[in-house]
Amino acid sequence: MKYAGTFVLLSLLACSSGVEPRFSSATLFVENTTCNSTCAPIQILGFPTNQPNTPGGMWSVEIGVLTTRSGCFTIPASSTFRIISNGVTEKTFTWTLFNPLALGAPVPPATALQAGPSTVTFVPATATGWKVSLPSGVGLSATEGCTPQGT
Repeated sequence: MKYAGTFVLLSLLACSSGVEPRFSSATLFVENTTCNSTCAPIQILGFPTNQPNTPGGMWSVEIGVLTTRSGCFTIPASSTFRIISNGVTEKTFTWTLFNPLALGAPVPPATALQAGPSTVTFVPATATGWKVSLPSGVGLSATEGCTPQGT
């Protein structure tokens, strides 16, 4: 019977991943790949993995708009999407920093409703900061946090 506790502990360790969410906030450093002599503004969106099947496009979390060659943003701590019919909420979807997310940016003339993810899925709360090039979606990686403008 003394081995029962050891078995439970080892079972729990075997089921846990090596990278557990541990931060309550995260930043995102974005490099704008549309920049030549000028930079086209890009809308930065996060796409939760718990997507409902709706006719209006993918549910996205608004992260910010980048108008320069690079910038730093705070990834929102949470977001909620509701399916409403006749004024009544039928279903609610909630995303937090502890849930998977992919990033993307609509490429003009596309709108946010026509946008989709261009990066791999990641869990923002597993690092203090992230960096990526958008709208290409290249180079998503964990990094030290950055300081968003205006904070």
